[in-house]
Amino acid sequence: MTEAIAPGYSVRPFDEADIDGPYLGWFQDQEVTRYSSHGKLAHGVAHYRDFIRTLNRSENVIWAIVHENDGHVGNIGLHAISALNRNAEFAVMIGDKRHWTKGVGQAAAKVLMAHGFEKLNLERIYCGTAATNVAMARLALALGMTEEGRRRSHLWLEGAWVDVVEYGLLRSEWRQAQG
Repeated sequence: MTEAIAPGYSVRPFDEADIDGPYLGWFQDQEVTRYSSHGKLAHGVAHYRDFIRTLNRSENVIWAIVHENDGHVGNIGLHAISALNRNAEFAVMIGDKRHWTKGVGQAAAKVLMAHGFEKLNLERIYCGTAATNVAMARLALALGMTEEGRRRSHLWLEGAWVDVVEYGLLRSEWRQAQG
């Protein structure tokens, strides 16, 4: 499965071979991992190989975001998929900073939301992010998500406690936005 998402970009299943490219370097870049737990602890290749093996279970859908010239530039996924509750947690990371602010995260997310609602039969897709993560908040809102709550002083981030803002999107809201 490879699916075009925007001119020059596509998504495909994330593969263990992806860690042989720029992937591991993203976790050493504190700007890339600023809002992620990945950048807080140093891990080696073996850790990420094990991590990838756990991602490729039925409770996760992880896609690589690929640029036609630059290759693997990010990941996007649905995590903790619950067949019983029909929900999943949304996450995205554009690791190659040359592709920030180009709309690629939003383009990939739209395809992923369709996959979650249409193929996985989810009722709700949600995410949480640091209140200071303006880009993720913008993305969540652009996808039609609603702010659902706040976990106060939940993250220790750059020397201060930061709230986590929770967002969610229901299938009916997603369908309505599709027209």
